Amino acid sequence: MWRKQFIFTVTCLRARIPRTGNGFFPRLGEINSCRVISLTLFLFFTLLCGSAPALSIEVNVQGVEGVMLQSILANLSLEKQKSHPYLNDTLVRRLHAQAPDEISRALQIFGYYQPSIKTRLDQEGDRYTADYKVSIGDPVIVVSTDIRLSGEGAAEDLLKSHVKDFPLAKGQPLVHTRYESGKKELLSAAVNKGYLDAAYTENRVLVSTEERTARIVLHLETGPRFTFGRVSFRQDFLSRSYLEGYVTIHEGHPYDQTALLDLQKALYDSNQFSRVEVAAPRSEARGLMIPVTVTLDPGPTRRFTAGVGYGTDTGPRFRTGWEHRRLNRKVHRLRTDLLLSEIQSSLSGLYTVPLKRPRTDHLDYSLALNRERVEDIDSVSVLLGFSHVRLRGRAQLSEYMRYLWEDYNVATDEDRTALLYPGVGLTYVRADDRVNTRKGFRLDFELQGAEKGFLSGFSFLQASAKAKFIEPLGSKGRLILRGERATTWINDFQELPSSLRYFAGGDQSVRGFAYKSLSPLDASGEAVGGRYLIVASVEYEHKLSESWRAALFSDTGNALEEANDTLERGAGAGLRWQSIIGLIRLDVAWALTREGRPWRVHLNIGPDL
Repeated sequence: MWRKQFIFTVTCLRARIPRTGNGFFPRLGEINSCRVISLTLFLFFTLLCGSAPALSIEVNVQGVEGVMLQSILANLSLEKQKSHPYLNDTLVRRLHAQAPDEISRALQIFGYYQPSIKTRLDQEGDRYTADYKVSIGDPVIVVSTDIRLSGEGAAEDLLKSHVKDFPLAKGQPLVHTRYESGKKELLSAAVNKGYLDAAYTENRVLVSTEERTARIVLHLETGPRFTFGRVSFRQDFLSRSYLEGYVTIHEGHPYDQTALLDLQKALYDSNQFSRVEVAAPRSEARGLMIPVTVTLDPGPTRRFTAGVGYGTDTGPRFRTGWEHRRLNRKVHRLRTDLLLSEIQSSLSGLYTVPLKRPRTDHLDYSLALNRERVEDIDSVSVLLGFSHVRLRGRAQLSEYMRYLWEDYNVATDEDRTALLYPGVGLTYVRADDRVNTRKGFRLDFELQGAEKGFLSGFSFLQASAKAKFIEPLGSKGRLILRGERATTWINDFQELPSSLRYFAGGDQSVRGFAYKSLSPLDASGEAVGGRYLIVASVEYEHKLSESWRAALFSDTGNALEEANDTLERGAGAGLRWQSIIGLIRLDVAWALTREGRPWRVHLNIGPDL
């Protein structure tokens, strides 16, 4: 049909275009603009209306499924070209005829070299149906593996473990993708450990289709191991002493690509740079030593944040903050924050000075103005602080000195006090992911106190410990255990300001009770805070979908005057929604130890650990 239409169109054109004396092509002077436009439109609509209808092709493959089926369809030319607008009967039959070879090649990847393939092609007008019935037969089996290491890296434990755990072993079906991945992983492991000239001297898979056997021969020559050279920085806005605090690569150490990636990540995490490139190219090696070049572009120095939110502990709240990330070449930082809510408001400032290891160690100078109104508490305070934060092993150690001035009213206790007190805190976290944790734990310990006469009106000592454990239960469950214990030693408890007294209840304490509502009571029935704090919680979460979880929980605890006083209990259920900042937790809890078992709604947002 399309051939006839093409001949008809050419004939029409010949009738309308004046020709030269010796050929088809016209004399340019004999064609005016109107004729050019009309001829163009004529040709366009003629070809558009006369185009042949597209063929309809259906491809069916039976006898295989999953990845094998996907591999076959990805290799079938008829499947890939069935929507081509210029497909015709001749081409359809040609592609159908080559399908058995394409199916066979696709199955060889999985070790099946002698499949049985039956084909059929049916036609009804412009509709074609291609059916392929596949019987894969028996796979080729690996009967021997000759995988060897030679060179300086032959004794490297990592490489020997890759050889031992090679994806294909004797007695297994030959799957070429597993062979290729194992080969690639072994070579990559050698290169990552500094054997940059590693190469295969032999790399063969010997297949006997008649015997259905395969023999793997893989010999890797590692060559010599390279080492790191001097680390240099390409930048002009930070002091070298600050940057060297991030460097764990030292001249003469064995080359390791993981160390390069760790350095790049650490610099990115500092929030000081818009671009970080860490390069140690083989082409710049001097002998077996490769220098490391770090190229840095400055990031924004100022950051402003603002947000609104709601919590059942705080009610509606507004927060805004401003940060200068780089006050000088040594990267001193300044941050201010303003928080406004129904029960608590604060204005705070933090000046941070990085130390020799700026990723983990720093000095902090802080000032905070706080106002709190909740239950029977009304407090205004000023807190000055100095702290030395550093990493010791895997634990973060914080040593601090604080000066507190507070004007407070707790029930019938009303006073104004000033305290200078030192303290020490220790935090230890191990987790697969601190925001969305599947398995992990966090431990916090703190000890602080003051001595009367040393810029303090009285003496006291406080010790506290917190723990949270998260363990997987099956493929969809999590068990969450949480506990807290704190103790105060003081002669006259009424001298202790409200910010240093213990209260329980709320979203992250004993659910089912209002924020800071659990406490010893005075003679008039008002909460005065406790010397002791005990909280324990057990919770089970079950995954409903990728984003949603359901939870059941039971909480116990109280703020106490004596350590053996009565504890309160709450229990309930909740929903969890996964977000990039952690779980958004919505709970309904009942106060089981209160008359009528009243219930409360709790909303809590944040990371797991």
